[in-house]
Amino acid sequence: MIGISCGRLTDLPALREFAEAHGLGLELQEFALPEVLDGEWRDLLRRYRQALSGFTGPISLHGPFVDLFSGSVDPRIAAVTMERYRHSLAIAAELGAWLVNFHLNYNPLVDEPSYRPRWLERQVAFWTELAFEAQEAGIRIALENMWEPDPFLQVEVIQQVNHFGVGACLDIGHAYLYSRVPIQAWINVLEPVLIYAHLHNTSGSQDRHLPLTQGVIPVEPVLSRLARCLNRPMLILEMPGLAEIRESLPLLQRILQRVTSLG
Repeated sequence: MIGISCGRLTDLPALREFAEAHGLGLELQEFALPEVLDGEWRDLLRRYRQALSGFTGPISLHGPFVDLFSGSVDPRIAAVTMERYRHSLAIAAELGAWLVNFHLNYNPLVDEPSYRPRWLERQVAFWTELAFEAQEAGIRIALENMWEPDPFLQVEVIQQVNHFGVGACLDIGHAYLYSRVPIQAWINVLEPVLIYAHLHNTSGSQDRHLPLTQGVIPVEPVLSRLARCLNRPMLILEMPGLAEIRESLPLLQRILQRVTSLG
């Protein structure tokens, strides 16, 4: 299944029309913003529900991430993060979303041998608690790479949480920018737990979410490999607007059709 990102309610009418014309899902991202969550979010939620009325494709949400840290050693920071994530799950339930995507926010600049194992321990405790709350709402959780230097961090967290509702999201742009591990290797490692992917290209130095047809990532082999994943992860064209999505969709569809025809 393919989906497309929607950054603002003002963009939704055109994106919904495009999604319905092509049989796509929608990932809503506006509720990730702290100014939204601390503002008139109830009114915004009401307007989203109206704008999505009758939409039959799958809906997902991007959870909040700015300055949040689910693996924090500071219990107050972890508590604020949990509060934000619970809020996101509640909004997702109101919108009928099937999944919320969250960042893990590992800090690779911390040069301390004990950081990684202790980070892992705290992450497992955090996500185990949230997984059961998400389950009650009928929502799955996808854990996305941002600055993680390798895919094993996601796998370790997900395997130790050991909950069917928690899986991995691979952001191919982040993997290219912030890791020395090839994207194909990321996919190979994540495949058993991969349920979701963010697709975009990059200039090689900035996370600009370029169309798939631009940038330095050789996307065709990456997309072909994703299309062969056993779990059939949902593939989200995560880009600034409809123009970039419109430019990218034919390439993605062509590769998916080719892989399907080859069996």
